[in-house]
Amino acid sequence: MARDREALGRFYELFFERIHGYVRRMVGDETLAEDVVQDVFLHLQRAIPTYDPARELAPWVFTIATNKVRDLWRSKRFQSLARGAAFDDEGDSAPEPADGRGGPLQDLESSELRATLAAAVDGLPPGLRAAFVLRWHEGLEFEEIGRILERNEGAARKRYSRALAELRRALEAAPRAGRREP
Repeated sequence: MARDREALGRFYELFFERIHGYVRRMVGDETLAEDVVQDVFLHLQRAIPTYDPARELAPWVFTIATNKVRDLWRSKRFQSLARGAAFDDEGDSAPEPADGRGGPLQDLESSELRATLAAAVDGLPPGLRAAFVLRWHEGLEFEEIGRILERNEGAARKRYSRALAELRRALEAAPRAGRREP
């Protein structure tokens, strides 16, 4: 029993940061992300006896996380929050702290670029966002991403490519700091 708890603790330490980051990027809200991550780890704890050790562990874990995110998106709680956010959205997210390696203008521009990029990622359709986050942030292979998203490898590659194209368009359309309008 103590060994099981120790193993579960190591498992949690190994995957918590990655799963939390993935879920946070997918749902766009820290409180909701914490709830989903808790559900993910409860599910993993219960499902570990069904895990096939011949399979890669990370795709299995991310598949469960992806399914929990989908469950949240289908929930009435999320639907009502999303409707409320559409009315309340003022786009006032807290800027990230400056790294101290530039002047105030450079720090402001860097912060604005990060916020613009985060908003562009958040604006991606869920399937494209999942492919982007799993590839870019998690470094998973397209075959693994395909399994997680219940698609083939080619479809995972296509979603990632489309996500990059959408992000490029969003960033090109966004006003850039320091650029003067005529």
